[in-house]
Amino acid sequence: MLPILFKIGPIPIHSYGLMIAIGFLTAIYLVQRDAVKAGLDPKVFADGAFWVLPLGIAGTRLLHIVMFPEGYSWGDPLGWIAVWRGGLVFQGGPPVAIVFIWFYLKKKNVSFWKASDIVVPYLAMAHGLGRVGCFLNGCCYGAPSDLPWAFPYRRVPWDISLPATGSPAYLDHLRRFPDMTPMDHWSHAIHPTQLYGVVGLLMLCGILLYLRKHWNPFDGFLLPTYFVIYGIGRFVVEFFRGDHNPTHVLDLSDQQIFSVAFALGSVVLFAIMRRYLPRNPRPSDAIT
Repeated sequence: MLPILFKIGPIPIHSYGLMIAIGFLTAIYLVQRDAVKAGLDPKVFADGAFWVLPLGIAGTRLLHIVMFPEGYSWGDPLGWIAVWRGGLVFQGGPPVAIVFIWFYLKKKNVSFWKASDIVVPYLAMAHGLGRVGCFLNGCCYGAPSDLPWAFPYRRVPWDISLPATGSPAYLDHLRRFPDMTPMDHWSHAIHPTQLYGVVGLLMLCGILLYLRKHWNPFDGFLLPTYFVIYGIGRFVVEFFRGDHNPTHVLDLSDQQIFSVAFALGSVVLFAIMRRYLPRNPRPSDAIT
């Protein structure tokens, strides 16, 4: 766990916020590069992104507040907006971002569907880099495991004369498992679910880029494809999570319900788009 990487004077540089920034800036660069290849103005994408980012983060934070209200208090007003500490639920971001970008691109006379094929693969990549921030921050941690790649989180601070704080997995295990005491310096070994997400999202980016180049049946097809594949992957990873996501339906977490809804809705959207949108004549028309 490394929530703060270093300090510049009195200013701490949080790993979670830094990885979000790296993912965002890398995605913007690649999106602008592909926009030029597609004959579109890259400035339209750059300007829109700097509006979408805060709106998307606001949506992810709002859903986290709804799902985990016990983590917020008016006694700590900064905590409501301190996203650099973690506390974002991805599914809260896309609806807000998509609505905004639809109207934004319409005003700029740019096809939303064509633009989405440029942006969506790099959204997966940026999300994957953000998951590295989750890993370093210690949030979104996994359930206990004895697999060879399972790992423990350390007690923070090391000095046992001070109360343990900071490491969510360690504090959770200290409360839940009778075999652990404050004298222990490490949590139980757990699934690296954040890294499962990193690998899955980077693979998803590669899959989407491949489909865009070699299939490309109609403009906009990557948007529902992204949500179907992401929804399936997130549904599976949730079985290995240990951070107690809320559960209201059967034994499925709310995140799994969101994932199923996103995937099924995207299958329907894909079918509608396939029927009503014009087909691209050949894969060579794709962005390469």
